[in-house]
Amino acid sequence: MATSIITLPSGRSVGVRALPPAYAVGVSLAVVVLWALWAAYFNTAQFGDNIEQFNWAQSLELGYHKHPPLPSWVLGGVVRLFGPSIYWAYVLATVCLLGTAIFTYLIGRELVGSRVAAAACLLWGLDMTFSQRVQLYNHNTVLVLCVAATVWLAMRASRASRGAGLWWVATGVTAGAAMLSKYQALVPLGGLLLALLWSGRLRQRAQWSGLLLALLALTAVFTPHAVWVEQHDFSSLRYASEAIEASGLRQRAGFLLSFVANQLRLWSPALLAIALCWGWARLAPLAERRAPVETAADFSIWMTGLLWAGVGVLVVMALAGGVSLRNHWGVQGLQFFGLWLAWRWERRAPIDLTRLVCVALAVHAAGLAWYATEHRDPTSMLTSRRIDTMYPARRLARTAVAHWSANTDCPLRYVAGTVFDAGLVSLYSGGSLEVFDTESATPWVHPDDLRRHGALYVLDDDDVVPAGVTHLIEFDLLADNRQGRAPRTIKLGILIPELRCE
Repeated sequence: MATSIITLPSGRSVGVRALPPAYAVGVSLAVVVLWALWAAYFNTAQFGDNIEQFNWAQSLELGYHKHPPLPSWVLGGVVRLFGPSIYWAYVLATVCLLGTAIFTYLIGRELVGSRVAAAACLLWGLDMTFSQRVQLYNHNTVLVLCVAATVWLAMRASRASRGAGLWWVATGVTAGAAMLSKYQALVPLGGLLLALLWSGRLRQRAQWSGLLLALLALTAVFTPHAVWVEQHDFSSLRYASEAIEASGLRQRAGFLLSFVANQLRLWSPALLAIALCWGWARLAPLAERRAPVETAADFSIWMTGLLWAGVGVLVVMALAGGVSLRNHWGVQGLQFFGLWLAWRWERRAPIDLTRLVCVALAVHAAGLAWYATEHRDPTSMLTSRRIDTMYPARRLARTAVAHWSANTDCPLRYVAGTVFDAGLVSLYSGGSLEVFDTESATPWVHPDDLRRHGALYVLDDDDVVPAGVTHLIEFDLLADNRQGRAPRTIKLGILIPELRCE
């Protein structure tokens, strides 16, 4: 373990052992787990995307009306193997992000060395997408894992002397998995191909043959879903196209500026950590500079393929295509931004991992404290914005099931209405109730099933009450509303079964 000499403001010099890169990566992984546990403790509900995945996972389809099926398959498989639990989304999100961090480190180690790659992992973990929202399990969560795995496997395959064919097949399988996660995968996969070509890693005939193997594997993995898309009138592609809006140049520039501002907000903890480390270095500079890191000659090419090409696509989509950029598109689009940040930092001054770990932990601690404070504040539910993780899910589920039992002796099988609220009732009452959204969204539940067996409806205050739904009551989202606050309510109603029950 190397020792650095730090000169204190008093002029006294002290020796500090340099932190091994593996330790810094371990800290980054541990913080991901900590954030997941923290959220599981303080949340009273879950993100809407989590609930949507639970709803879809009730039936394993070749595709769903909005997205490809892989995330729902994974969740559905876990539920069928181990039984229902409200925590499966937390577990799967954590596993995906831990894998993403490890692959990101392995990619960075090849391009910029172990120390800078470890710093990149720490900066990556400071992005609020991978810290405060670590419990979010959706298509982006699986996508970033599959993309990171595909990039690393492609790197290995392109320089393998033995077993290259197996590496290429594995690359194709993970690329297919990325496409089964989200169609956005086309952008990073195209950038990866650009980097492979431009960096000269496909010069030999064997490498071209390997790339063909990868493409065949990708095709084999993705074709069943592609057939499903065609058979279902391209519904998932139509959903993806909903972001296109009729707009002028000024409005399109606004799309782009709004997207950039939000990404800066999400990356602000990482940028703050860099600023604090720079300030620390000015107060206690290193008397001995470390030798500069040997960056791979093709690093700029790889960053162009993995980062800037995707950013360029988003800019063109906004300005030329009139696409209202969704903020969550930056989850994958900027997943390698931490590598570029660490590389730029290292070019200006050597990164001290010990300092960065200390600063990163301090920033995380502030974020954890803020998260706990926000989720312990009962007035948060009074805001106009929807705060999914603060919904009283258990109380709602108990009240809804009790309301059904008080009005019919028939077993409760289906819950419908506002899909998020209905999903909460299903998940937090044991996970066995089937959720009905629409015939296209949940085709495994037919409206005739609801009429025959009845259904519990959970509706927002401004929702139209479906025909036949009676016994409406209001449910106040505020647990303790004895201080004269204006209630924030939703409605519970019952569609009485047509069939008689024993």
